[in-house]
Amino acid sequence: MLGKLFKYDMKALSRTLVPLHVAVLVLGLVSCVAGFAGHTVGESGSSPERNVFMAVMTLAFLLSMVALFVAVVATFVIVIARFYRNLFTDEGYLTLTLPVNANQIMLSKTLAGLLWMCIDVVVVSLCAVLASLGAYGFVEGALDSTVPYWMLSAAGGDLFGSEGWGSVLVGMANTGAQLVFGLLLAYLSFTLGARMAERHKVAAGIGIYVLLGWILGLAGGIGAIVASSATIYWGSVTFDYDVFTFFMSAASWVLLLGGAAICYALCVHLLKRRIELT
Repeated sequence: MLGKLFKYDMKALSRTLVPLHVAVLVLGLVSCVAGFAGHTVGESGSSPERNVFMAVMTLAFLLSMVALFVAVVATFVIVIARFYRNLFTDEGYLTLTLPVNANQIMLSKTLAGLLWMCIDVVVVSLCAVLASLGAYGFVEGALDSTVPYWMLSAAGGDLFGSEGWGSVLVGMANTGAQLVFGLLLAYLSFTLGARMAERHKVAAGIGIYVLLGWILGLAGGIGAIVASSATIYWGSVTFDYDVFTFFMSAASWVLLLGGAAICYALCVHLLKRRIELT
């Protein structure tokens, strides 16, 4: 039954997200062409006509990059909207009366949501890479200067002194853990909003999500200060900084995945109560 639920959730999400990501791919090609055209014209000299053309191509490139960011947000919103509508509106009555348990429902929606978010990250990253390569004129070695490479490398840090693609791989692992936690935190927020609020349940869910995000951000900031102080201390006693960095990254993954597991368990518990009342 889990397979049927997953297939149904993927089909429902794909009706909106497939056209969206086809449009994203088109935008990626447009930004790539615009960036390459701007680079080519810029390399060929300067004249009023060339400057105008280059400005237009630069604007098209920037607008396309903004649209790629919007696509990431839109995918997340669509996944959460599907979760809420399928469980906490009139449609939810049919879902909760199916011969499945709360864990199967949550697992299906989590897997479907994560799969589409991963597809989104891959598609948007590919488009951003093409756009960046176009802007650099597809010169050799330009891949190391693309936006996704830079972002993932920064997210990966300097784990065990890793450089280049080592940092990118660590950044991908960090991003994956953050995706899992972010999705399940949103699921929990809207589940709590639907349970606690008699009216304006969506607004309540958004409020809870913002509040939890603020609390976790504050806790993360405090943790960063403590970690920085510890780094200074260990540095003063010649502690191996690379080992310390590894343990800090590992602790971050454990906290994110542990938090995701807690969010998942709470969602299952609340859904069980809702099924019992249905």
